[in-house]
Amino acid sequence: MPDRFGPRGVVAVLIPVQNSNMQPEYEMMRPEGISNQMYRFNITSPDTVGEAVLEVVPHTLKCWPDMIIGGNSLEMRDWSVDKQAWYTDEFAKRSEGKPFALATDAVIAALRTVGAKRVGMMSPLSVENSKSAVDY
Repeated sequence: MPDRFGPRGVVAVLIPVQNSNMQPEYEMMRPEGISNQMYRFNITSPDTVGEAVLEVVPHTLKCWPDMIIGGNSLEMRDWSVDKQAWYTDEFAKRSEGKPFALATDAVIAALRTVGAKRVGMMSPLSVENSKSAVDY
């Protein structure tokens, strides 16, 4: 369905309900002619963030998006390469063929693109959760 505010495209963006700064940040990055449609998921339980995101994915299809963006870095939880592969596969199934980009995969792709060999990391989370990101 055409969107008069997004003649170049509609993007469904999944962000945590508890994070009030992500929506304005995505709006500042939004290219002209793109309509960002925000969908929120609950991160009350840090151990179930991946599942919370996956529950919201089918709802994004109701705005007829051209693309879906999973805007949460899951490697900040108890995460692994195997979990990311499973999660990406599940996200693909629930997005019913719509193209999508996941924050965790995008970070890895960007680091590879610039040829990063060593990476420094700062985290606002606990030492335990930050260790998971380092391991990932």
